[in-house]
Amino acid sequence: MPRRNILALLTTLLVVIAARFYYVETYAIALPFWDQWDGEGDQLLRSWIEGKLEMRTLWQPHNEHRIFLTRLLSLLIFNVTGVWDNLIEARVNIFVAACIPFIIIVFLSRQKALYGFHWLVLIVIIAQFSLIFASENILVGFQSQFYFLIIFTLFALILAALYPDNLLAMCGVLLCSWVSVLTMASGIFTPLTAIGVYALQVLDRRKVGWQQVAMAVLLAAATLKGYLIMPHIEANHVYRARNVAEVVRALRYLLAWPVSKSWPAATVLWIPAFGMVPWLLRKKELSHADIVMAGCVMWSLTQVFAIAYGRGQAMGSVSSRHSELFTLGLIGNGWFAARFIALSTKNWKVYCIGAMFFVVFVMGHITRWNRDMRVVRRAYQLSMKQESNVRAYLKTGDPSVLVQPQFEIPYPDSIRLRMLLDNPTIRGILPL
Repeated sequence: MPRRNILALLTTLLVVIAARFYYVETYAIALPFWDQWDGEGDQLLRSWIEGKLEMRTLWQPHNEHRIFLTRLLSLLIFNVTGVWDNLIEARVNIFVAACIPFIIIVFLSRQKALYGFHWLVLIVIIAQFSLIFASENILVGFQSQFYFLIIFTLFALILAALYPDNLLAMCGVLLCSWVSVLTMASGIFTPLTAIGVYALQVLDRRKVGWQQVAMAVLLAAATLKGYLIMPHIEANHVYRARNVAEVVRALRYLLAWPVSKSWPAATVLWIPAFGMVPWLLRKKELSHADIVMAGCVMWSLTQVFAIAYGRGQAMGSVSSRHSELFTLGLIGNGWFAARFIALSTKNWKVYCIGAMFFVVFVMGHITRWNRDMRVVRRAYQLSMKQESNVRAYLKTGDPSVLVQPQFEIPYPDSIRLRMLLDNPTIRGILPL
């Protein structure tokens, strides 16, 4: 890897890790939050300590998801530290998340794709991993599944793009796809996107091989199997879009992110891939880097449409935790915008069209920064109240201490929280 690429990689990782450490050390607390009490503390760690944990528990449903890797990481951290501490988990997640820009930059460097205007993609990479918009995932250690999902999706797309005819690589794609399915419910879109990458390979080479056909069938089967084993929570149906109009309305929020509900912004942010990929295919200039970046765009788009349907009813904003699912798509579009700029430097008017992506993207993050920080500070204030109320109950045993407004205790049900706090196994591993 050239020295400047190594320097760019190290600088990016330093910025990402330093920024996330600042957020965690400033705004995260040790006390577990919400889903952690049941999904991690009671069902996983208590069972492990009491010798009752069964292997199948690791991939049992958690709401709509199967958080296999998150559970493994939780067990690892607990066995190393001996304490159930959200702050420690959030610190570990910093390095898990940093693996994503590491993989992308190393891949692009090894493909000799980082040169000239292509370096502009670093703006998107650094912004998406060093800003606080995804505060739920950054500050809550139990949210590591988002990062694991993106990591294994990247591995699947890279293997499919680089080695479309290699049987060992195909096994790797299937493995990464299935691990994605067991990481989050939306992991079912990883094998579906891998089919899209193989399809791009076929279009680029103007040749269909039996290997690609066989892989498409296997990946489609993995997608179907993932959907069939997905838990369907009746209570969540109330959030589903009831008609096409609600889906379209939700898409205005989702596709425009980090800008707030704007079709012009959505168009600017997602048009680079739709314009450049067909053009590069026609010119027979589609590289391996282009194919992977196109796969990133396809994957995020599937996530966007799934959220638009699953959470489309009366959507008024984009959930903090879901915002990181757009990251790969924005990086991919940033890549194709940079490609467009590199090809149009002789015509400044065309050049400006490509630059619009970066202007809208950067301005979107600038305009939302204060709003994101207000959300984080408010959440931190509530977290301190949660910790104070739990400490008071542990000290006094008075149930009325836990009868508080929503989010002033770290669990939605004060009676269930009291039961968990009274359990000697759980009480013995709390960080308080």
